[in-house]
Amino acid sequence: MKLISFLGGQEDGADVYTWGGTSCETRFVQEAVCRLLGTVDDAVLFATEGARTAAWEPVSAALRGCGVTPHLVEIPDGATEEELWAVFRALEASIDDGEELVFDITHGYRSLLLVGFLSAAFLQTTGKAEISRLFYGQYRSDGGPSAVLDLTPFLSILDWTTSVHAFLASLDAGGINRLANRTAKEAYLSGRPDAPERLSRFAETLDGFAVATRMARPIEALNLAAGIARDIDAVTGEVEVFTPPLVEVLDRIREVGELGCRRPEEQVGLTWDHVEKELALIGFMVERGLLLQGVTFSREWMVNVMLLVRFGDGYPGWLDPDTRHEMSQTLGAALLKRKGSPFLPTYFTDWYQALPCEEEATRLWGELSSLRNDFAHCGMREFPPRTTRMGQKAGELYSHLCGFIEIVQ
Repeated sequence: MKLISFLGGQEDGADVYTWGGTSCETRFVQEAVCRLLGTVDDAVLFATEGARTAAWEPVSAALRGCGVTPHLVEIPDGATEEELWAVFRALEASIDDGEELVFDITHGYRSLLLVGFLSAAFLQTTGKAEISRLFYGQYRSDGGPSAVLDLTPFLSILDWTTSVHAFLASLDAGGINRLANRTAKEAYLSGRPDAPERLSRFAETLDGFAVATRMARPIEALNLAAGIARDIDAVTGEVEVFTPPLVEVLDRIREVGELGCRRPEEQVGLTWDHVEKELALIGFMVERGLLLQGVTFSREWMVNVMLLVRFGDGYPGWLDPDTRHEMSQTLGAALLKRKGSPFLPTYFTDWYQALPCEEEATRLWGELSSLRNDFAHCGMREFPPRTTRMGQKAGELYSHLCGFIEIVQ
């Protein structure tokens, strides 16, 4: 294991450092970290010119005395933004991919402390290194023991920041799921009597909803959203204790729960309640930029609506492939007729043409089919719409779907 540390101006004061119930009598926090852990082989010490002159010789000698090989990297004072970036690049260059590191930022003078902390977080987030510990020695000049604070848990704040942003911006809950599971596992392995019991399953459900939504699997997505609505109140206490960053987005997660609707039971079949939740999910997709998913699902939603118009609330045969194909062919035939083109009538054609909503349904089918084809053919058409217009067109389609269900329900 490698220690990353800064040299500073406090190395000449006698002190005792304590951590985890053990102590080490030494003048140097770097030696204390190595002895308290007992697993450090190499130490890279970053030093400005002044710090090198004042501390390199005694600190490096102390490290050699405990079996650790010291390496010196000279850095600028960090007086300008350019110098701070130079420090960051020096830190990154001193580390091999996949190394396990201990960071000590006790003597990160002024802004160097922040640079050290953010560098550790960056290296861990990118996977370039595994940060085993992040330490800060609380130096006491009164001769009392100085505690070595373990700041490692705070590294996860940036991980949580990235993961929460991914969920809010792109409906990607994979990071939240990984962090929640890691937190629960660490609490369990540490023997905490209050280790979370619901957190991991809740995070997995949230991730499952996000994956199902991005894959345009509405039945599964709505079913998982129902699980989120069921469990969110029970898991809130664990979230507040073990994953505080997640507290800030609980209201947004509750919005997911509001989409919840259990998969229709086989003997009951498709209902208007489920179709209304499906429509809300389409709006959820479009609002979050999942345009391809929202538009693709809109076609299947339209088939669902027309099946309920034909067979009534609670239709068990709604997933039968032949029935769905026949209904979609009926809508397509009506669109061809409207254009004055030849068409083949279907089993539902006479019924459909007698509907009061036939004109609106046919117009809407034409709109969503055209937009769906724009997505499905990846722009490889003679006159594809500009990509900058696709979001607006998807939003307009959703608005028209909302108006249509009010007409037919």
